[in-house]
Amino acid sequence: MAKPRLKVVAHLSNGELLKGYFDQSVERDLESLIRQRMLTFPVEIPIRPADSDKVVPVRRDTLKALFFVKTFEGRKDYKEVKFFQAHPPIEGLWVQVTFKDGEVTEGVLHNSMHFIVEPGFFVKPPDPQSNNEFVYVLKGSLTDFRVLGVRSSY
Repeated sequence: MAKPRLKVVAHLSNGELLKGYFDQSVERDLESLIRQRMLTFPVEIPIRPADSDKVVPVRRDTLKALFFVKTFEGRKDYKEVKFFQAHPPIEGLWVQVTFKDGEVTEGVLHNSMHFIVEPGFFVKPPDPQSNNEFVYVLKGSLTDFRVLGVRSSY
């Protein structure tokens, strides 16, 4: 049985969106990518647009973030919650990020050294009803990064 393809919306730093399928590793699913804690790519990230058979290489330095989504359509009438009302119930670092375009959001990321040494990191958004399952944030697209709290088990 074939695994479902990972739907992704690439938010470029110039404001453009590229909707397609994450084509880097067809054999891996989102959970295994997150467990790995980083995306391994050279300078380009291959995205297969939903309406095409060709792969479009997207330069990492032109990306704001990769949004791994449930559907390409989303819910236009839904106002996404971008901030936790209380300490997040899941383990990890509770962070607030500010993008160069002024967007501010919170999320939880895995508490490890990877988010420091890699070009980006996975964040779990605060809204379980959001169309976004996870976001891969490129550190080069940020102007601010704040740790708001930490939750771990001992």
